[in-house]
Amino acid sequence: MTDSESIATQAAEWVVLMSDEENPPSTAQKQAFLDWRNQDPQHDEAVDKLQTLLGDIQQFPRSASKAALSVSTSKAYHQHSWQTLAKTFVLLMVIFIPMFVWLPDKVTLMMADKQTSVGDWQSYTLADNSVIMLSSDSAINVDFNHSQRTIHLLKGEIRVKVSKNPQRPFVVKTEHGSLTALGTEFSVDKRSDYTLLKVIESTVAATCQRRGCDVKPLQPGQQIRVYAEHLGKVSDFSIADASLMWNKRQLMVDGMPLNEVLTILNRFHKGYFYFDAQPLENYHVSAVLPLDNPQAALSLLADSFPLKVTHITPWWTAITVVPKT
Repeated sequence: MTDSESIATQAAEWVVLMSDEENPPSTAQKQAFLDWRNQDPQHDEAVDKLQTLLGDIQQFPRSASKAALSVSTSKAYHQHSWQTLAKTFVLLMVIFIPMFVWLPDKVTLMMADKQTSVGDWQSYTLADNSVIMLSSDSAINVDFNHSQRTIHLLKGEIRVKVSKNPQRPFVVKTEHGSLTALGTEFSVDKRSDYTLLKVIESTVAATCQRRGCDVKPLQPGQQIRVYAEHLGKVSDFSIADASLMWNKRQLMVDGMPLNEVLTILNRFHKGYFYFDAQPLENYHVSAVLPLDNPQAALSLLADSFPLKVTHITPWWTAITVVPKT
C-alpha cells in the first residue's frame, strides 16, 4: 500500500468514527482526530475530500435513498440504513479511487512495445542493432527516428548495450529524468521515487526532469540516483557484483537498507510483500540473494534479521520486525 492509499484509509476510518450518531465519539477521540489532521497537510486534505464526498451523498433526495435501500417503513431504520450506506460508500471510495488511478497505468503497461512478466527475463536486438535486456516485471516503449533513439522505461529495470551512432544519440527516459549515451553499456532501474543509473562501459550523461537541471557525465563503475527535481550524489559500485544479477540471477548488495532489498525482491516474486519501510530502513544487508527464488531469499534475510514472515496466502506475505524481548 502506498503512503497516499494509507492516508486515505486512515482518513476514512476517522470520518466513519466521527460521523457515528449511534455511538458518538468521545472528547478524547475528537481531540485525537484533530491531532491526526494537524500532523500533516495531506491528512487534512484527505479528510476534506472524503467529507465533501459524504456531503454530496447526503444531499441526494431521501426518497431515492429509501427506494434504493428497499427497507421497512421504520423511520429510524431508514436513517440508520442511510448512515450505513454513506459510511460504506466512503470506505468503497477509498478502495476504488486508487484503482481508477492505477488502471490507466496498467493499460499503458499492457500496451508497451516490450515487456516481461514476473520472474521472466528477455533480451531483444533493436532496429539499430543495440541489445536491450529486460529483467523481471519490466516494460519499455521504443521511439526511434532519424535523429534520436529513445527508450521510455515504464517499469522495472533494463540493461542496454548501445550500437554506436554519433549522429543518433541513445536516450533512456523515465518520469524522473533522461540518460544519454553514444556508445556504451549501462543499466537503468526505475523505482518509485527515483531512477538508478549504473554505467558499465564508456560514458552516460544524466539529468533530471526539472527544467534547468544539471547534467552529470558518469564513467564506468559509477552510479547515480536521478530524482525528478534533482540529481543525487555520484558513487561507485562493483561492475562484477552488478553483473551477477544479469548473468546469474543473483542480487549482490553491500550495506543496502533492508526495505530497499525487499522492494527489489518483490519485483521478482509472483505475489506481494507487505511491510512498513520505516523500521526496516535501519537494518543494512550485505549478502548474495537468489532472484529466481525470492521466498528463499526472504528466508535467508529472516535468519539474519529480527523479522517475522507470515504467509497469509500464497500471494500475500506480511513482513514485520520482531520486538525485542
